[in-house]
Amino acid sequence: MSAAVSTTGGTQSVGVQPEQNAPARIAALESVEVPEVFRVDVAAAARDALELLGVTRRLHGIEVALALPEDPVPTRVSSRRLQQVLLLLLAHAADASNGQGIRLMVDEPDDFGDVGPRFQVVAPGASLSEREAKAVFLSPMLVGPLHRRLARARELVDSVGGTLEVTRGAASGITVTVELPAPGLSSW
Repeated sequence: MSAAVSTTGGTQSVGVQPEQNAPARIAALESVEVPEVFRVDVAAAARDALELLGVTRRLHGIEVALALPEDPVPTRVSSRRLQQVLLLLLAHAADASNGQGIRLMVDEPDDFGDVGPRFQVVAPGASLSEREAKAVFLSPMLVGPLHRRLARARELVDSVGGTLEVTRGAASGITVTVELPAPGLSSW
């Protein structure tokens, strides 16, 4: 069972004045000197990335449909790198989607720990040429500015032992699928 949330890239006001909310946001920022966390909940990281991009108005008012499982989705990767990958992919989708919505779906790993968690970022209005698709997997420097974030995300996913796959279609736009390393039996 999954929960679906739909949000529009922008701030959500709950009747709290910005002055009261500022210390909470500052406390949420952590120093780079804090020890790295290697046991991460992918669903929580996805929510956090979407919230950060919404607060900074990076989504340019584009609606993001979020499909997350109700249970935590554990993985053993660097929390900072996972956050960077999510931020890069969502920012790329927002820029490339031509004002159409974005979908972010997170799938759980299997019960035995053999298949890792995966997530998909779907940008229906985006396009990617064959040449650019090949360049994404070679080097970020070979890609134009629009798709450079996608190439950087691919490098980060590779560095944590995951895989990034780009599927493109005329009607479906771009679908980026990231499969993270399996957590193993330690997730039980």
